[in-house]
Amino acid sequence: MYDNHLLSLAFLTVQGCEPREHIRIAAQTGYDAAGLRIIAPHGLELAHPIVGNQPLIREITTMGADLGIRFLDGEVFTLLPDTDVADWRPVLETAAELSMPLMQITCEDADFARAADNLGLVADMAAEMQIDMAIEFMRWRATATIEEATRLATASGRASVGILLDALHLSRSGGSPEAVKALPSGLVRYLQLCDAPAIQPASDAACIVEARGERMMPGEGALWLCELMEILPADLPISVETPHKGDQALSYLDRARLGMTATRRFLDSCRGAGHRA
Repeated sequence: MYDNHLLSLAFLTVQGCEPREHIRIAAQTGYDAAGLRIIAPHGLELAHPIVGNQPLIREITTMGADLGIRFLDGEVFTLLPDTDVADWRPVLETAAELSMPLMQITCEDADFARAADNLGLVADMAAEMQIDMAIEFMRWRATATIEEATRLATASGRASVGILLDALHLSRSGGSPEAVKALPSGLVRYLQLCDAPAIQPASDAACIVEARGERMMPGEGALWLCELMEILPADLPISVETPHKGDQALSYLDRARLGMTATRRFLDSCRGAGHRA
């Protein structure tokens, strides 16, 4: 814990890292938890499958316990027009075996009523396993803004559905700390933290490139991060998500260490500036 925040090493920060190495690196660099990709986003491949591999799941579980690393979240469901949530049960069962409290979900279904119904169904299945669903909104997806994510969460009718707040996506979708302040209490389940320039990418395609490989370390860009931290709960879990193509020459260990060092420095600077971090 740092300033009461559980700090988790996000998948993208060490993208390509094998899950067991991810856990070891998280422990070596001072994180409390790790986020693992256990289902690929729509249109992408999964480099290191975990679901269905019981020996690997047991090894990951044991390693996490031995090293003191929890598993904050699993990536990432995608709601599509043809989604059959029953297909996701093995993924949720794996998340439950790893004691993950949260699963990320995005929406690419323009039919709002159908998306809300499917979200409610998967939330029910996840709730049986003590897992909450966290909607991640992104500028280029059907659920693009914090307001749309809030509307979808509300329409699902399930208290176990909340929002994953990614600072970059909040900025790039036109959001602000004021928009976060307007949310119902407790809706934000956790924060993905990074920084970025003030200038918005010119297109959705450029926004995708930035999100996957051009993020800045917290405190090194121009986002209103300290103001955001002032609004959020003082004990909200933080997933450190700082992938940058310029770091590709670095080891996974060094990438994780850079993210941790910058995050701690950022939290200290917010406190020093009179903000509650």
